[in-house]
Amino acid sequence: MRLRSILWAALAGLVAAAVLRSGTLVFATLAAALLAGLVVITRRRVFRDVTFTRTPDRRVVGWGGHLEVTVTLTNAKLLPLVWLRLNDDWPLGLEPHGFVLEPARWADCQRLSQTLSLKWYERVRRHYRVDCTERGQHWFGPATLEAGDPFGIAGVVNEVAGREPVLVLPKVLEVTGLDLLSGRPLVESAAARSLARDPAELHGTRPYVAGDPLHAVNWRATARTGALHTNESEPTSLAAVRLLLDVGVHEYAWEGVDPERVELLCVVAASLATAFAAGGHAVGLASNARVTGDWRAVDVEPREGALDEVLETLARVIVLPPDAFAGVLAAEAADEGAAADCVLVTPALRPGSRAALARLRAERAAAVVFVGRPSPAERPFVDAAVPPDFDWRTSGALPLAR
Repeated sequence: MRLRSILWAALAGLVAAAVLRSGTLVFATLAAALLAGLVVITRRRVFRDVTFTRTPDRRVVGWGGHLEVTVTLTNAKLLPLVWLRLNDDWPLGLEPHGFVLEPARWADCQRLSQTLSLKWYERVRRHYRVDCTERGQHWFGPATLEAGDPFGIAGVVNEVAGREPVLVLPKVLEVTGLDLLSGRPLVESAAARSLARDPAELHGTRPYVAGDPLHAVNWRATARTGALHTNESEPTSLAAVRLLLDVGVHEYAWEGVDPERVELLCVVAASLATAFAAGGHAVGLASNARVTGDWRAVDVEPREGALDEVLETLARVIVLPPDAFAGVLAAEAADEGAAADCVLVTPALRPGSRAALARLRAERAAAVVFVGRPSPAERPFVDAAVPPDFDWRTSGALPLAR
């Protein structure tokens, strides 16, 4: 309804009241016109200078970790909001503390619903704490605000399109039985092309090259020569491990997917990567999996400090039928410049993968962690196994067995 329509209706009512000589009708017409005008003006201005923000305190959270989400509503105008209803879509896999998340219209989210009032020039800030119990890239939002006139006659809906991402890492378990893999990989040797350098083993300086870290600049030599010089250190002895993750639970795409087995595979890979990094190894990752927002092949080169990238990549793995794992093994064997030992994490070793694994082992060390029960044909290739029914959600350690 428009103000012009209200004025015409009021004028018609006053004319009728004059014809009928009814004072009651005059009062009723003016009261109705005033009420309708107030409703129209309120509806037009109800969301003017009203802001909504939703701020997670972290963008990356470990599995089972706490996340605090701050929701702020601000009414920066003289007109108060007698009632305001907030409906905000939150991802699944969040366990709330002290409040309730309701089922939403979409199957992949839940909803925070709150009703409150905002006075003139008032800001309301509320904090919500949740536990993150589902790996993956999650999104908060969008949100819907609904408000209306003080009489509750008509409401106005305003959608806030902003979304905030939160990445939940896979659960990391303590690895027991890691020594089962030491027969093939983890051969520690000095690298010709250093993965890390020991600053204590300084043996000279050289001219600065673009890309050298600033903390390695030798300022005395720079002042003496008038040109930037960098400290030259001896390479440290650092073993590198590259995890090769196979998420192909089923052989054919038409057989579907196994989300629970994929979750276990990600937990195994994340736990092994963390254990190797804690032992002083550079870690990397290659896989036939696909990750959220990027359809390129998963390829993280082994290097010192790459653990965070490996874990975040595993967090973004999505459950889709993958490419053949034999291609990942073949590409690894064909990389003549690679020096890292390989650790395969796989639920199956099919004939093509077994042949590619044999070629890879001819080039460098490679061990196999089998997630499931290997068949007699697969057993000779397996160095350690994880039971397929292992309950990683309630366990604190990852068992590796022959």
